[in-house]
Parts: sequence; structure tokens; C-alpha cells
Amino acid sequence: MYLLVVLAAGVATAYWAGHTIGMNLSAIQTVAAVLGINETVGTTREVGYTPARADAQATPAAPYCAPGEQPGFSNGMATLHAQVGDAMGTPVECEHPASVVGDTVQQTSTGLAAYSSITNTESFTDGWHHWALGPNGLVAWDGTSADPPAPSASDPAPE
Repeated sequence: MYLLVVLAAGVATAYWAGHTIGMNLSAIQTVAAVLGINETVGTTREVGYTPARADAQATPAAPYCAPGEQPGFSNGMATLHAQVGDAMGTPVECEHPASVVGDTVQQTSTGLAAYSSITNTESFTDGWHHWALGPNGLVAWDGTSADPPAPSASDPAPE
């Protein structure tokens, strides 16, 4: 960084000295032009809204979504969202496969929703708080474990 400052100061000083005492510094101007440094280089950008630019900058497709598809909760994820509520946030991508056995995941604005095909369980976590919709209904727990706590003997049997 300092070398760049020193070089810039040297070029500026040489330019000033050349113009002050009448030296021919066309070589410096030529080198600057070759490097793309000249007074005529500039970029003009349009500013403001125009319908044509809005159409050209259409909203990109969300990750893992088919063309024209918008992220949304479906099937078991929709059921889980209905029970958990706003804590699940809104989907930012479409549900997509996470493994070859049929597990799926879906990123949301507040965390990650997942479906485990082996346990047939939908779950959601924001990193600390967890919810799972399994055979015994909705289960909630806190911590770093992704698996729901084992049911205790005092828990009622599923209906």
C-alpha cells in the first residue's frame, strides 16, 4: 500500500515538475494511456427506475426451484409450519433432496426445515430451538442435538 502511495506521489511530482519547467513528459502520458489511466476514462450508469430495466432485472429464481416456481411449504412441512407458526419464518428456497434415501431440507428465513424418511419426521431448527412432527405429534426441545428427546415412560401413548 505504501509503495503505491510513493509511486503515485513520484508520478505526480514528475508531472508537476515537467509542466513547471517545460520538460517533455510524453513518455509518462504514453505509459499511463497504455495502462488505461487517462482523463477520458469514465463510466456512465443510468440512475432511477424504468420499466424496461425492471423487466431486464427480473427476480432470479430461488434456489432449488423449477422455473417460475416460488418457495413455499408443502405436505408435511406445511403441517409443521401450521403448528410451529412464525418461528419457522418464510421459505427462501424450495424443498430439495438431502440424501439418496429420500430425506429433504428447506432453508427458511429463520432456520432449516428437514424431513427424515427413515423416521418419517418433519423437523425445524433455528440452531438452538427445535420442533419435530412425528408419530406422537409435535415435540419441542432446546439444545444442540438434532434428534428429539426419547419419550419418557410418563408420556401418553399416541392416539
